[in-house]
Amino acid sequence: MGEQGTAKTVILKSYCSKYDLEEHLTKALNFSSATTPNLFQRAIESYVEKRVGSTYGPPAGRKMTVFIDDVNMPLINEWGDQVSNEIVRQLMEMRGFYSLDKPGD
Repeated sequence: MGEQGTAKTVILKSYCSKYDLEEHLTKALNFSSATTPNLFQRAIESYVEKRVGSTYGPPAGRKMTVFIDDVNMPLINEWGDQVSNEIVRQLMEMRGFYSLDKPGD
């Protein structure tokens, strides 16, 4: 939140750089007008590993923070939604995704 050029990203990345990498990973994604829910989900899935059953998480039991820059950039559809942000909401609320490869899982 704030005007362009006010160093929001720099401040957040500086803060996250203080994390102990043995305990806490940080990943950064940049949204754009070309960002789709599929691209976002695949990016998140590339950062985590399979644990037990259908449970996934950061490698070696670490914590992970995902920073999304330019979250307002995805296209707005004809209904006024930004579907790329809807999958971010789903991840936060449901603490996961539905499988893109096996619908229903």
